[in-house]
Amino acid sequence: MVEGTEQTAKSEQTDFLHHLFVPVYMPAILFATGEGALIPVVPLTARALGADLATSGIISGLLMIGVVLGDIPSGFAVSRWGETFAMRGAAIIAIISAIVCWKAPNLTVLAVGVLMIGIASATFNLARHAFLTTWTPPWYRARAMSLLGGTSRIGYFVGPFLASPVIAFAGAQSVYWIHVFACVTVLIVLQVMPDPEKALAHNRASAESHRPQTLPGASAPSPTPLAASLSPTTRHRHRLPIITYFPVLIRMGTAAGILQMMRASRQVILPLWGVQLGISSPHIALIMGIAGAVDLSLFYTSGQVMDRFGRRWAAVPVLAGMSIGHLAMPFATAEWGYILVAIVISVANGLGSGIVMTLGSDLASRYAPDDMPSFLGGWRTSTDSGSALGPLAISAMTAVAGLSSAALLMGCCGLFGAFMMQRYIPRIVGK
Repeated sequence: MVEGTEQTAKSEQTDFLHHLFVPVYMPAILFATGEGALIPVVPLTARALGADLATSGIISGLLMIGVVLGDIPSGFAVSRWGETFAMRGAAIIAIISAIVCWKAPNLTVLAVGVLMIGIASATFNLARHAFLTTWTPPWYRARAMSLLGGTSRIGYFVGPFLASPVIAFAGAQSVYWIHVFACVTVLIVLQVMPDPEKALAHNRASAESHRPQTLPGASAPSPTPLAASLSPTTRHRHRLPIITYFPVLIRMGTAAGILQMMRASRQVILPLWGVQLGISSPHIALIMGIAGAVDLSLFYTSGQVMDRFGRRWAAVPVLAGMSIGHLAMPFATAEWGYILVAIVISVANGLGSGIVMTLGSDLASRYAPDDMPSFLGGWRTSTDSGSALGPLAISAMTAVAGLSSAALLMGCCGLFGAFMMQRYIPRIVGK
């Protein structure tokens, strides 16, 4: 009997996640692939227009700044016009922005184009996040979100491989057309597929009819003073969701922001540490590629852990693991040590695929059930700010005290974030 029930549950899970592929995962993979292809080309374009190294870095950083600036307006857009409309609008903005970058006659126009690509990315990502939050049952949520996180990893992994032959045969500027083609394909997929909300609403209703009301991972804890203060009937909504939901965002948003900061910092500090050790550029690229493959291979495991054991069983080990990797970096004085540190950090990061989106969805379902897009806009602003801060913190600390001190700083920040996750997740969401 138990075995039959488990098989039924697995079949139900597979069927539900299958219905998410076309409306959510396929457009996400396409969009991320296009974005992943153009990211390495932006600094090359800036250099071709006469920028020095520092200016090229600033223009490349405008992509992430655009994401942060676009998070809150994206929440308003999704609330007003819906997720599918917002994804279409983001794809159109991305197409126009990529063409602007391709035709940019000077650095100012290029900077505007890159910034708009970031804003389009924020809108697209928030729309799909809100879509899954609305239509995915709580007991599938972490697995659905980890798959969504995996789509970004797939896109950013595949994108540079598509860009490489295009650069070789047609020049770096032609890579922007990969993003244009990807976004046009997104628009086609969104246009020809059946109404996803009707299909997913039916599947969610069917799934909920076969499940008990209270589940181990369903995120339905007893009310707390914080929950009462943020209930829709008692709170005063401000135009800025960060102010409305400040009590939640200052706790969990800070912890998740630290996690995103750690993730962003690893992309900067690992290559720099390899250079400091005197490892050749091809070897560094190969090691980073292997580490990226390890990261990519673990994304679904994260969702299984979170749905089965609770959110903190992914969040805390992820932050602790990346912290250990950063703290061990100053002791990695040989290539084998560098490889070990890169693998440790990648394994830890891979086991946290989707954790930030899952926490955001859990919190939105509890504290803003009638205002999810706005809440998620504030949530993503908090977390994306951490992503933007990571490389800046690495650069500043390296300039002041060296790369080893920067690694130690990141490691200590990660431990503090792990403490916050352990302290607040049991009180707010999940187990």
